[in-house]
Parts: sequence; C-alpha cells; structure tokens
Amino acid sequence: MSNSKQFKIGALLGSLNGAGAENTILTLCTEFVRAGHKVSLFTLSSHADYQAPSNLNVISLDCENKKKAKPLLAAHTATENFDLFITSKPEFYDSITAAVRICSVHITPTAWITTPKRQFIKRYFKIRKLAKKYKGKKLVALSEGIRSDLIENLDCEPKQISVIPNPYNIDYLKAHADEPGDLPSAPYIVYVASLINRKRHRDLLEAFALMPNSDLKLVLIGKGKEELALKAFAKELEIDKRVVFWGWDANPYRIIKNAKLSMLTSEAEGLPRVVVESLIIGTPVVSTDCPSGPNEVLTGDFRQYLVPIGDVKLLSQTMSNALSHYPDISKLDISKYAASRVAEEYLKVATTK
Repeated sequence: MSNSKQFKIGALLGSLNGAGAENTILTLCTEFVRAGHKVSLFTLSSHADYQAPSNLNVISLDCENKKKAKPLLAAHTATENFDLFITSKPEFYDSITAAVRICSVHITPTAWITTPKRQFIKRYFKIRKLAKKYKGKKLVALSEGIRSDLIENLDCEPKQISVIPNPYNIDYLKAHADEPGDLPSAPYIVYVASLINRKRHRDLLEAFALMPNSDLKLVLIGKGKEELALKAFAKELEIDKRVVFWGWDANPYRIIKNAKLSMLTSEAEGLPRVVVESLIIGTPVVSTDCPSGPNEVLTGDFRQYLVPIGDVKLLSQTMSNALSHYPDISKLDISKYAASRVAEEYLKVATTK
C-alpha cells in the first residue's frame, strides 16, 4: 500500500460467521493491519467461524439487539478519533463517530425485495424504506450492478458512491488451496454457499439430476436452515447417494481446487466471492446471471457460462459443457481483486474531498 500515513481505522460486523460480507470486511481489516494501520474490528456477537489474526483488535459488543448495540458502538467510537470507519450495516452508520464513514454495500439492495412488482403499493413502500437506509451516506458498492441499483432504484447520489470490489489475499488463497486435508472420494462438482433459499440449491440439485455422468458427485459446502429440506429433495430426485452435504469447512479452497467445476446458482449477490476465489485458484465456474456481479467477472469467452436464474435445463447443459471445455482462466485479469489494491482504493475514498 503506497499511502505512508498511518490511519486509525474501525469496522463493524454482526459477527465473524462464515459468510461473504464477514469474509470481505475481515480480509480488508487484515490487509490494513499488514500495511501498518491501527485497526479495530467491532462485532455485535462473539460467534466466530473465521479466525481473526492476533494483531487485529477485535471488540465484541456482545449485543445483537440493534437498539441496545447502537449506543454501545456510539460510546466506543466517540473517543477513538477514527480516520475511517467501515460498516456493512447502514442502520449503524449514524451511531459512528469518525472523520470519514463508509457504508459498504455487499448485495444489490432491491434484490432482497421479494414482493412481486404487481403489488405496486407494498413494493413502493418497501423501496422507500430501503432508500432511507442508504441515502445521504458515503457508499462503496462492490460492483457496478449494485451502484446502478442504488442510483436508479433508491435515488442515491452518484457522487456519493464508489465501486470497489471484494478484496482477496491471492497468495493466501493459492497456498491454502494446496494444503492437505480431507477431499471427496470421487470426482465432483462443488458449491460453497450458505444453505438458504437465496442460494437456490434446489435448482442445482435438479440440474445435477439431469446430467448423464452418474459417477460425478455434487459437494455442498456450507450450513443453514435449509439443510434438512435439501437432503429430502435430493432423496426425492434419487440423487441422495451422489450428493455430499459437507458442512462448514474452514478451508474450502483445497476442495474448490480439486473440483471439476465450481458453482453459483444464487438469485441475488453483490460480487460473489466464490466466483472470484474459484477463478483465482484455477477452477472453472458456472454461475447464474444474477444481480449482481457474475457478469462483471465472467466476461468475454467466459460469458457463455452464465445462465438465467431458474433455467434448470440450460444450467445442466452449461455444466456439462464446462466439464468438457472451458476457456483459459489465466486470460482473466484478477489483479484488481488483490487485497492491497482494494485497501488502497478505500483509503483514496477516505482522503478524497
């Protein structure tokens, strides 16, 4: 990182559980520490799947109730003189004292709204409520798709929004991909995602059931409330013997590296980490063309491996095509995702008047 000034930086997460936003903020904080900045990471809960480095100051507020947590955070930040504070939780923005506050937006905001467009009034008020969360704040969008949503649907000021992608420790990813550890016992396709409805595992299970290769397994890495329902669905499709519910794994990268294919079948993202991580490691990716992010990563020759959300038959065909032919992944420029470069972009936002 080229900026020689030592910054005092704060950040806020709900917890260090195994999810994308948590990984993004933790990676960013770790890079700031590595570059010599003084960093405090606040969490609402002490629960942790991710291990924070020992030189990162982690402060748990031990309070998941938002109304009670806001004054706690306000008291902590009032006397710390932070140069920069980053939160992925817009509802806490006004409780933070810092020279510069940034709200990082990790998913296309209106993609969370499941109310059908025909229910105009109900949808209108949900969008108004969402707009209130983000308007008037300095924002970082992880993708151009998120930025467009903030401007076009939530009426946020373009000049208040910077586009900065997820940070990735590329050397760390590659090193951990080479680490020894348990692996599936047969050739496999992998999907790393929380077992929740938004990730649309059912589409993947149906598509997998349509594929002709009966020797191939499907490995689902993650945990979530849909696990039992998904296991029942796999049994209904008569593929339960070929689907492995792996659970949480602190190092999924070795499993991604040894997979024939890495999947994303989500209906909404921001800039999906698993897509970029898989490509960094060198594993082919097939993804839904969901809002937003995948079509900003899989460009050019790779665009053919983007599939409309819910098109199970085409998803199955595209998976088969990717197994037999995939472009040279080294042609993709991944340098913009390097953690050092991303951290520098955040500091530029903090120091730009």
